[in-house]
This record gives sequence, structure tokens and C-alpha cells, in this order.
Amino acid sequence: MSLTSALRIGVSGMQYSQLALGTISHNVVNANTPGFSRQVVQASAASTAGFGAGVQLETIQRITDRFLVSRMLTAGSGSAYAATKSSYMTSLENTFSTAGSGGGLESIVGGFVSSMNSLANDPSNSSLRRSTVEKAELTAQALNNTAADLKQVAKDADNQITSELDTVNQLLKDIYLLGRQISEVTTSSNGGNTNDLMDARDQKISQLSSTFGIQVSYDAENNGVRILTESGRKLLDSSGYVQLSRGASSGDYPTIVAQNVRQDGSLAEAKMVIDPADLTTGKIKALAEIRDEVVPDLMRQLDEFTETFTAALNKLSSQGTSYPPQRSLTSANTADLAAPTTDLLTNGFASLSGATLNISTTTTIGGVIATTVGTPITLTPVMPAGTLSLQDIADQINNNPAIGNAALGGTAGVIATAATDADGNPYLKIEAADPNARVVMANAGATDVLGTLGMNNLFTGSTAATVAVRSDISANPDRFPVARMNTAGGVSSTDGQNIVAMAQIGDTRLTFDAAGSLGTQTVTGVSYLNTISSNLAVSTSAARDNETFSYNLYTQSQELVTSTSGVNLNEELAQMLVYQNSFQASARIINVVNDLLQELINII
Repeated sequence: MSLTSALRIGVSGMQYSQLALGTISHNVVNANTPGFSRQVVQASAASTAGFGAGVQLETIQRITDRFLVSRMLTAGSGSAYAATKSSYMTSLENTFSTAGSGGGLESIVGGFVSSMNSLANDPSNSSLRRSTVEKAELTAQALNNTAADLKQVAKDADNQITSELDTVNQLLKDIYLLGRQISEVTTSSNGGNTNDLMDARDQKISQLSSTFGIQVSYDAENNGVRILTESGRKLLDSSGYVQLSRGASSGDYPTIVAQNVRQDGSLAEAKMVIDPADLTTGKIKALAEIRDEVVPDLMRQLDEFTETFTAALNKLSSQGTSYPPQRSLTSANTADLAAPTTDLLTNGFASLSGATLNISTTTTIGGVIATTVGTPITLTPVMPAGTLSLQDIADQINNNPAIGNAALGGTAGVIATAATDADGNPYLKIEAADPNARVVMANAGATDVLGTLGMNNLFTGSTAATVAVRSDISANPDRFPVARMNTAGGVSSTDGQNIVAMAQIGDTRLTFDAAGSLGTQTVTGVSYLNTISSNLAVSTSAARDNETFSYNLYTQSQELVTSTSGVNLNEELAQMLVYQNSFQASARIINVVNDLLQELINII
């Protein structure tokens, strides 16, 4: 081996040591850079014609473990799912606990029942009537607010899905462009270093995994990457990527569709639907569950409470009368009938055939003018067809000799009218013929005619979003139906029979049909609301626990990745000393060769 060969060997050692020191320095300064993977130099012995020629750099290796990274991506998706769901569940729990100015729904409904009990003890007290009506309005408003808040939570979740899609689109574009840079560098003639580019790409992939679960595979030959959804839908590979957007509505909300991005940046016509139901994890899955499952489930339960509770109160309300009584009463429960002449026996919600009722006209202070008491009206199907429509009921009232104005003549009786309102809903109206007279009605038998027809309902609407106190009662609380017809057919100013019956709703076990995740229950109204709130609290607590567990799992997976790929400053500084010494040793080789060359020159 010649001295010049020895000189080249020394130079190669110095160059290699410089590269190693540069790589170590790069590691040290990026020790706290998120997503940075430690890099190490890999060397091999150089040779010429079988003789040693020093050292040469093979590659600068990026230290990473694909298995651990895959586990981290999965854990990251799970953590993002759990955190998103926990946040929304907490919001829903707060919605139920602060339904109105009076607190939670249970408290507000309980306050309404308590107010009715107070009124039952003093039915002629106008201030108590006003307070009771205000508590009824507060109950309706709390239900309205809760329904609106639930709808808003679902809308917020859907809006966040759209926002997440924008994030996904940018990430997919960035990952694809990074992939192209990596491929270009990898396949170039000088074979540059792509380690930092791959770190940047993996960071983007990690961010993408928080949105929904993904499958990631790598091409070792050109450092390419392929990304699929959990269900196998392609999102990105070396040939291109997709962009996500909202498609045509499916149910209440638009779908998620994917379109391939052409080379010129335009979107292909074909659209591929990505159904959140096919996902199991990630933010979008959590948002879709809140929007499509949790909120509708709660809404069905809230609507079931509203319908059952208000229907029970309306039945009691319709059996009563205010004091002073009203001139006219209008039915409210016949909206499912096609027309006033539709047969109540076959198309109505209850059979009124053979049912009996009493009707009186009274003075403004409740004294009897005319009454059917003693000879109540019997609702009889019209023969030979055997039907009983609203019009048939109106005809039988109008022709009744004791109360029908058509039969009595003058203005002592009532006028019954079957008609259809502006919304197409049929109704029955019973009005005193004399403008100064009033109407009082009562069931005369076991069949609840008045409750079935809704002749004096307290509430309108049958869903949490639409329920309200009847407008004329809100405007004039004295119209609250505290009393009932007495045995003579009139009504007394001190009578409180009806409010006593209504106040018992707090202790009455009502049958609530299966709604959402709740099965059929026979409980009080407040107990049903307590069940909804308790179940929601349990679900929210479970979501929080899952958030903590998933976060800890994700943190552990990150630590495992860091233990493999992260930078240990102590190790790097130790390696720096090694290569400093190596550099100095190579430099000494050059010095020795230089001395030998000088000696050789001097000899010559």
C-alpha cells in the first residue's frame, strides 16, 4: 500500500467522522422536535482491487419501528374518538341539568306540580292561578329549550364533521406532495437523504389518524405509502389521492363522499360514499354517533315524556272548566282525522259510541241557564251506516231538546259546529248562543268524551319542540280549568275539583312507551325524567373514563415509539466524543503520512 493510499484512507476517515458528527448534531438540535426520528450513520469498509481503501458511508438510517408506529396510530384514533365523544356527552349532560332558569327538567316539572298543589288548596286565588300558569309555561319552555339545545348539539357535530373533512383534505394533499418529494429524491441519481421528509409525512399521517381509523402500508423500494380507511376505501397511494366533501342528503344530513384528484388538480366525476357507520374510531365516528345515535335517542325519550305527560294533563284539563266559565270550547285532539265527517268509530283514536256527556249554559258567574243534567246526551252511531263523525256529534248536540239551540230556539242553548281549520285539522266547537252565556261540559259516564276530544286542553303540541301552554290561558290565567260542573249543572267560584285531580299527576304512574334505549316504563313523570338524566350521567361518566383510558394508552404508545425513535442526549453526546476521537485519529494518520512524505522528499 502506498503512502498516498494511506493518505486517502485518512481523508475518508475524517470525512466519515464529519458526516457522523453532523448527523449527531442534527439529532441533538431536534431532540424536542415533534415527530423527529433519530438518525444514525451506517458505514462499510472501502476497498480497491482487494486492498483496503478506508471507510465509506452506506446510508444515514432513520430509526423507526413500523409496528410500534401502527399501534400508536390506532391508539391515537381511539383517543381522539374518546375525547370528542366525552366532550359532547358532557355538553348534553349540561343541557339536561340546566334546561331553563329553574334548573333541570325534573326540578322544573316538580315545581309545576307543586304549584298545582298550592292552587288546589285555594282554587279561587288569582295569584296562585297566575303562578301555576307561569310554571306550566316554564315547563313548556324548558322542554322547548332542551329540544332546541339537542338539535343544536347535533348540528354542531355535523358542522364539525365538515370542518374535519377540510382538515383531512389538506392532510391528504400534504402527504401526497411529501410522497412525491420522497420518491423524487429516492430515485434521483445522487440518492439524497429523505429522512426528514419521511418524518414530516409520518407526522401528517398521525394527524390524519385522529380523524378516523386508517390502514397504512409502506413500499420499501421507493419509500411510498398507501392509506386506506378501515373499510378498505382508498384515500391515497403513489398514483394519487382523494378529496372528501359533503354529498347528497341521506336522512337529515348530507353524506361524506370521496373524489379522486386528477393530475391537473380537478376532481373526478365519480363519487365514493364513505359511511361513518363503517368506521369504528376517530373524531368523525364520534361526531356521527352523537349526531345520529345519541341525540336522536335522547330526543325520542324527551318527546315520549312530553307526549305522555301533557296528554295525561290535557285529559284532566278537558274535564274541567275555568271560573268564570268560557263562552265556547273547541276540541284539539282530532288532527289525525281526514275531515269532520270521518268516522270516529273506525278512524278515530277512541270509540265514542254510546258515550254520554252533559252540557250546560250558565251565567257569567256559573248559574244554570239550560242543562242536560238528568238526561245526558248519548252519542249514537248514525244508522244504517253505523258511523259517528264530528258532524254527527255536532248534529246530536244541536238537536238535543235540553241544550241544542236549534231545538230550544232563542239563545238559551249551544251551537255545535264541526269544521276544518286553516291547517286542515278538523275540530268540534261548542258555543253558547247568547254572547253573555257560558258553556260548561262534563262526562256523564265511564267514557272520557271530553278528554278524548280535547275540549279544554291546557297544552298544545305533542313534541318537546312544539309544546306550549294554550295561548288564551297564557294571556288570561283565570281560564285555567280549576273547577268542574256541579250536580246541578253549574259551577261554583270556590270549586277546585279539577285542579285537585290535575295536581295528583305528580304521584300518578304513567305508561311511557319504549323510546330510544329506554323500554316501556310505568312511572311518574318526574321519575321518567330522572331515568333519562341518570342514564345520560352514566353514559357521560363512561365516556370520560374511556377518554382517560384511551389517552393513557395513546401516551404509552407514544412513549414506546419515542424509546425507539427518540433522541437520547446522553447517548448522542457519547457518540459525539467517539467520532471526535475518530476524526482526530484520522487526522493523525494524515500527519504521520505527511511526515513520512517529508522524510522521503528529504532523502531524495
